[in-house]
Amino acid sequence: MIAGSFGMKDRKEDVGSDATTSVFPTVAQPSSIHLPTYANRYTDIPRLNRLKFIAKVCPKLRVPALELAISHVKTTYNVKLYDELYKTLSAAIDKKEAQMDMDEASINSKGNASQAGYIKKGPVPYDAYWVEDNTMESTLLQQELDAELNYKKANSGSAKVRRILEEIGDYHLKRHNLKMAVKYYGRARPYSTNSDNVINMFRNLIRVSIYMANWWHVLTYIEDAKKYAFGFDNLSQKVPPRLNCAAGLANMGLKIYKTAAHCFLLIPFDRYDFDNIVAPEDVSYYAGLCALATLDQEMLDLGVINSEGFRPFFQLSPLVLSLLTTFHAGDLDHCLLLLHQIEDHVRLDYYLAPHVDTLFDMIKVRIQKKRVPVVPPAAKTTQRFRVINERTKYSHEMN
Repeated sequence: MIAGSFGMKDRKEDVGSDATTSVFPTVAQPSSIHLPTYANRYTDIPRLNRLKFIAKVCPKLRVPALELAISHVKTTYNVKLYDELYKTLSAAIDKKEAQMDMDEASINSKGNASQAGYIKKGPVPYDAYWVEDNTMESTLLQQELDAELNYKKANSGSAKVRRILEEIGDYHLKRHNLKMAVKYYGRARPYSTNSDNVINMFRNLIRVSIYMANWWHVLTYIEDAKKYAFGFDNLSQKVPPRLNCAAGLANMGLKIYKTAAHCFLLIPFDRYDFDNIVAPEDVSYYAGLCALATLDQEMLDLGVINSEGFRPFFQLSPLVLSLLTTFHAGDLDHCLLLLHQIEDHVRLDYYLAPHVDTLFDMIKVRIQKKRVPVVPPAAKTTQRFRVINERTKYSHEMN
């Protein structure tokens, strides 16, 4: 089933799809993740969302994740988020240092040497200057953009009006005012002067809808973009593959995992450009787990494990490919071991974490079924006749 065309039986309510509004297990032992490198895979809102999520679910990474998030939020106009992150970081540092004091007191009371190597850092200074300067800059920029829009509408052509509308959308995105960003990106449609402008508008709407976790809106915009692209020879082959990642995310967010797997597997590695939201390494995890949970043995073999087009993604995350191949080969104990090895990593993923329990349960059910030998129909028939004959013989003997 391709994204955008769904039977009613596949539709599910978009409940709890936002990773920030759900409750998740604490990741006590995070995988060997280098947080700055991990964060640098993403930009803008996706980076902030992922760092905030890691700080929420992983106590060991809470302080560094919040510090990185604060550093990045200062490149935006989101003063409100800066305040929230600062308060959370201060509380996390206070809690950590209080725990260190308790541990040190406990050690000293036992006559042991005091802990060494830990330097108390205290809460980071609140940057009141940045808050004031940023607020003023944001206000002035909004006034300037509004004035320029009015001027362009009265004195300029469609192309210039469209550009200023996109700039205003970008501005609201930088403020994390997502509803206003959608509003202005959508207003650019009547002022689009060529097909590339229209496709860019759809991509902006899809991107912001992903940030908002409005998954049905994402699928609607994807379908509209595809319908539009099919009217142009230069776009009909180029545009749909570039939307597969967004379609996969939306279907996964809606818990339509089989469709999500197909969408992810159709992503062209050489034309992948959603990496600021979903890194290529993430794609292999999303596709691999959704596929392992839902696709049949033949499809796993031909469409996943031996897929030449998708293999470059698996090369970035070889554990996922090993997980699939061990399951396909019937090495089920090793498969369970690999599943356990990747668990902490996937529980740190902003988009995948809400589905880890469900996908893992589905995979474990498949493993359990595979352990039970399937009796062929012919063998079942033979066994049934044997039971009947034995019962008949026993009945005659009793008579």
